[in-house]
Amino acid sequence: GLPWDVKCIQDMATLRCKQHRQADAAELLEELASKAPPHPATFINLGTVYNQLRQYEKAESWFLQAVNLKGGTPGREDFWNLGICKKNMGKYEEALPMLEDALREFQEHEPEHPVTIAKLHSSVGGCLHDMGRFHEAVSQYQKAYDLYVETVGRSSPLFCGAAEGLAKALEQDGRFSESFDALLEAFEVYAKGDAVHPTPLFEGLEMALKLHEQQPEVNLASFEPLIEAAVKNLDSRGQAEDGNAGLLMSRAAKVLIRSDHFLTGVQLLERGRKLIQTAHDSGEADLTHELLEADMLLRSQAPLPEAPRAAAAL
Repeated sequence: GLPWDVKCIQDMATLRCKQHRQADAAELLEELASKAPPHPATFINLGTVYNQLRQYEKAESWFLQAVNLKGGTPGREDFWNLGICKKNMGKYEEALPMLEDALREFQEHEPEHPVTIAKLHSSVGGCLHDMGRFHEAVSQYQKAYDLYVETVGRSSPLFCGAAEGLAKALEQDGRFSESFDALLEAFEVYAKGDAVHPTPLFEGLEMALKLHEQQPEVNLASFEPLIEAAVKNLDSRGQAEDGNAGLLMSRAAKVLIRSDHFLTGVQLLERGRKLIQTAHDSGEADLTHELLEADMLLRSQAPLPEAPRAAAAL
């Protein structure tokens, strides 16, 4: 087996990746690459970590070194890794054929792995979306969506990613009602999941409001129980007391008020405004615009003063 110190570094790097501490993982993997004999798996892991750190040139370099170690001819996983790198660098014309080759080869040689094939459909869909080929992107995301429904189910983060991608592609394709339905499904996973965070919830509500402006017939009220679930989930995990949570509550209140849930919306807006004010006062960010918007929304919901009664007739 491996020397104990090399095995220790390898295990530590794996742990750091699982903890989403990619910078620490990269440092450990670099050390591993300098101590252990060259191995494609180490180089692929380095490429993956640098890709997550948005250091795409470094990622590509490590992926190419892995290909060279394996004889110089890229396989389907190499096409996938390099294709994602090229996509992230904005080199779409190079990325798309690589991703399509990877998808085709996985479909041919590993049809028993539908989740992997679904991931590749999402990768191809993301590339097509970035290229402005939205109609084709919809088709790829729909295939990923369908495969995930059949395998991991609708509560999986993988399904969530495909549903969100589908929603964005459908919006760009002018299919607003369908986009709204897919967005609602993605939002439910974000709202109820173990990895709940205010940012994707905020972005989802922003998109819902935009879709409602583009097509007022969509049922904005369908977000109400999911907003309640999201806030409860954040509360239970101690994530509902900072500026990010405040921004989410402010946007959620806007959705609730626009869909005639006035009382719940105002209560959530008052709570969110306090959090935004605290974050603003502490210097975390300049949130003046958000505070003004919250105040305007609160004023719009304040009861109108009663008209003076006419004086009694003499």
